[in-house]
Amino acid sequence: MNHYRHFRAEDFVWDEAFRQWILAPTRENYRMWSNWLEENPEMNYQVKLAREIVMALHCRGPTITDREIRQVVKETVARIN
Repeated sequence: MNHYRHFRAEDFVWDEAFRQWILAPTRENYRMWSNWLEENPEMNYQVKLAREIVMALHCRGPTITDREIRQVVKETVARIN
């Protein structure tokens, strides 16, 4: 999990393991991410931001394309920064 130390919020949003932890948590991935965050507290802001984006994009309505998702993520991160 060392590569996550260099991630920004948008990198987390696109990471399948991260999205699975947010959208379909299991005991294993919860433990893994909790331990990682304890070891990397400086990443809390990026993880929190990414979590909010993933949750905002997760809806049961019409599906949107990857291109549309990338654009929304880019715009959201720009507004937050």
